Amino acid sequence: MSSSSTPTPLHHNRWIHLALGLVVSTICLWLAARELLTDPEAFAKARHAFAHADYRTLLPIMAATAVFYWLKAMRWRLLLTPIGQFSTARDLFPFVMIGFGLNNVLPVHMGEVVRVLLFAKHARVKVSAVAASVVLERIFDSMTVLTLLSFGLVFVQGLSPQVRTNTLVVAGCVGVLVLALLSYVFFLQKFIAVVNAMLSPILPAPLLAKLTGTLTSGATGLAALKQPRLVAGIMGCSLGSWVINGMVIHLALWSFGLPNSLLISCIVLGLTAVGAAVPSAPGYVGVIQLCFITVLSVFTDDHASIFAASIYYHLTEYVMVTLTGLYYLNTTGVSLAQLQAEAALAKSPTANELDSKHVSCQNSLPQYHGDAGSRVPAQSPRR
Repeated sequence: MSSSSTPTPLHHNRWIHLALGLVVSTICLWLAARELLTDPEAFAKARHAFAHADYRTLLPIMAATAVFYWLKAMRWRLLLTPIGQFSTARDLFPFVMIGFGLNNVLPVHMGEVVRVLLFAKHARVKVSAVAASVVLERIFDSMTVLTLLSFGLVFVQGLSPQVRTNTLVVAGCVGVLVLALLSYVFFLQKFIAVVNAMLSPILPAPLLAKLTGTLTSGATGLAALKQPRLVAGIMGCSLGSWVINGMVIHLALWSFGLPNSLLISCIVLGLTAVGAAVPSAPGYVGVIQLCFITVLSVFTDDHASIFAASIYYHLTEYVMVTLTGLYYLNTTGVSLAQLQAEAALAKSPTANELDSKHVSCQNSLPQYHGDAGSRVPAQSPRR
């Protein structure tokens, strides 16, 4: 049955998602600015903060941001090694920028879905395998960010012992998740047997069968974890990219004369990355401001400078990433409306359904050609 003849479920309605995101962003923005709203001199203070900021950091911030996304593309190449050999510059970086650029203008992180569909079309590989690599990206990102956040919370001065205790608990939970992931990759059949035993009493048989089928299909995309050298490279790229992002935050705080130790930057980075996972308006408006205020208010009462620094950091990255993503999107010949339609069709299906829809995506999305004459690597399997 075509998508046009099937009513769109409520949780797939992008307008509902967009409205919810706008509400969340509005609440976050109000929480971030509420101290300023009660201060009659807030506007003058914010103007003073912008007027006296050191903008010599702008070019270093832009350069570091470019390196951040380049390392993400390098890591994606390593994650995709089990299904083919790809060029970081020609095959991967454009799609990374398209995905993150569209996350800034489309709701519910739709850019990630677009990235998966466009790259699967370009490389002629299974959508489920590409999607699994993106899921694995998020896992490595989560582990790295939580590690840096925990490091900052444990060692920074001025926080209560209870915060440190809670941090260690979170770190322990992350360790358990890592062990579960490794069990999934190295002992797939036993892992699925455990999942069946645990969930069979509470899930209907058809839903459980879909879940185990998705796990089995997704294991192909996670095969990189079985190669220690690849894992070391993936972890190195993950750590390097997020350390660089932390340096971007450090530079933004320094520009506005705010407390800017590397430990504080780690905390801001961790909370901002976690906040980006919250459903919000495209571009994470309000969420980033609230994260900056939440952390830095512990170390200073200069809320106007904190708010100004959050806008400086946010706007610099937003403009650069969005424009770069839209530039690469333009080289594909695909319109935003077409992408939204395809992404909505593919949003949240099982892995098998994704691959069955891959044929329709192949037909409806034009082949990416890029500026450097992109082509499918000879080693890449055609499926």
